[in-house]
Amino acid sequence: MRILTMFFLICLLLPLTAELDEQISDKNDRVFENIEKDFKLAKYFFSSPLKHYTKDLEDEDKRIFLKRFWENRDPNPVTSQNEFVEEVKVRVNYANTHFSHYQDGWESARGRIYIKYGPPFEIINDVTGINTKYTQKEYQVWKYRLNQNTTYIFLDLGGYGDYRLIYSENDDDEITLPDWRSYLGNSFKESYLY
Repeated sequence: MRILTMFFLICLLLPLTAELDEQISDKNDRVFENIEKDFKLAKYFFSSPLKHYTKDLEDEDKRIFLKRFWENRDPNPVTSQNEFVEEVKVRVNYANTHFSHYQDGWESARGRIYIKYGPPFEIINDVTGINTKYTQKEYQVWKYRLNQNTTYIFLDLGGYGDYRLIYSENDDDEITLPDWRSYLGNSFKESYLY
């Protein structure tokens, strides 16, 4: 009888410990507590087909998908921490500290690029010329030396530190405004792009 009681207790507790292990794993493989924020952040790393495939997922499916998504990016699965997630957390904190304006820094254009690729190889700060679409504005050119040279130009359109992406080179996931040069003026140095 005692063995039978122990068997039933084990059967009852086993699913609870598995569920607890899964919850602990989820906490280690999540950047935000909020599933929508975590999913929006993870989409920074999605390919275009994957973005399309996941656009209609329900919350539970998103949770399961995210768990696998972050686990697949863990460079060292034998450790207790997911080093990729930990690096993303560091980048999110940096973005929130340095790029927040009307929104959290991780949701800004500079935050998105920083989270995806880390610190730029080079940052150029400059001011638009006088013959531009608007009054003089500050802008930044970010250069990366990844698989190919990638360049982004962010413009402080409102003059309050809220930089918008107006140009991207060699990144199919990011936009380039058709009239991006008109924002910078004739004095823009083409050498900034290389």
